[in-house]
Amino acid sequence: MTRKPVIAILKASPWSEYTLFRKHPEYSAIFNVIERHNNLNFVLTGTSVSQTSGYRIKNNIIAWDIPQNGFVRYMSSQLYLLIVFLETMPQLIIPLGLSNVVPSLLYSFVSPKTKVAPVFIGEFDYHGRRPLGKIFNDMLFKVISIVLRFSGRKMRNIFALSAWEREKIEKMSPNLKGQISLVSYPISSSFHSDARKTDHGLKNPDASTILTVAGIEPRKGLDVLVKAISLLPPDERPRVTIKGGVRDSFYMKQLTNLIEKLKLADWIQFDNSTTDYDTLRLYYQTATLFVFPTRDDSLGVVVLEALHSGLPVIATTVGGIPEMIQNGVNGILVEPDNPQELAKVISWLLKDKACRDALAKNGIPTLQSHYYNRITLENALERSVQNF
Repeated sequence: MTRKPVIAILKASPWSEYTLFRKHPEYSAIFNVIERHNNLNFVLTGTSVSQTSGYRIKNNIIAWDIPQNGFVRYMSSQLYLLIVFLETMPQLIIPLGLSNVVPSLLYSFVSPKTKVAPVFIGEFDYHGRRPLGKIFNDMLFKVISIVLRFSGRKMRNIFALSAWEREKIEKMSPNLKGQISLVSYPISSSFHSDARKTDHGLKNPDASTILTVAGIEPRKGLDVLVKAISLLPPDERPRVTIKGGVRDSFYMKQLTNLIEKLKLADWIQFDNSTTDYDTLRLYYQTATLFVFPTRDDSLGVVVLEALHSGLPVIATTVGGIPEMIQNGVNGILVEPDNPQELAKVISWLLKDKACRDALAKNGIPTLQSHYYNRITLENALERSVQNF
């Protein structure tokens, strides 16, 4: 791969499943850019439960998936990224994610011709809720802060997924203030509300369905949703579908135990199957209400998917979510870790069709005026490659 210039693109999800998620905003943006640059070689790295080494997607694309769950695997994954860089010798590295920035910049120190064009995506606050997590969290961000402060000349075309994220980065590294542009995630047209197969009307309690799309891990606050459903009278409880892969098996066990304890098995179901992106849209099209009870998120792409699908949305006030949702206009914002407030809002919206319809109607217009005035992720990546 040394005959052509090499660009490395790093992201958190696996490349081994790229065919399933080709229309996802990140995968779509990356592959659209790659297809316009056959004169370049691309190295793609992602994360997965099991490691896959150097498999070729196309003639000019080679990919690695690296295990990253747990502290030991996280540290080893950072070392493995450096090994991949030494083997492939990229001249430009585009890390999508906070932690990926560190090995990218460290490699650029020993490779003078290598530049880094980061897209800051990641969570800052949740690990601090646990004692060991706080220690690791503090150490990680001190390292990121130090590396960023000494790497200004190695970076070009710096982007962030949300204004909240940008503010956090600028606080960690004041030398980057004014240099970080915001990017947006355009959603596939297959999610647009005119493709919905149902309306928001409720003929009886059994007709109401709540959808949550999230990885099964504590950060997503799914236990808060379970507790909120338990607070509703049985004859007002909606059916709840939690769609997402299991990222933390211990937390999954905690959730199933909690559902059993609260006698909610008849109302809450999990769908942990792996589905392609086109199939995922069907879940949105048949739901009444979308709830995202996350404790910490840089943005929450699933909120965008729900808004484009014409769903009324309840989400928490964390991270960049308030940049997509104007409270009371195109969604309802609630505090995280507050099942009582969440239950109250769920009950209200399920009973108020007019309000649900108004929120859904305002979904995309509000995004157009308050969110989609940013450069798209695809154009941001294209700019970095073109400048290279």
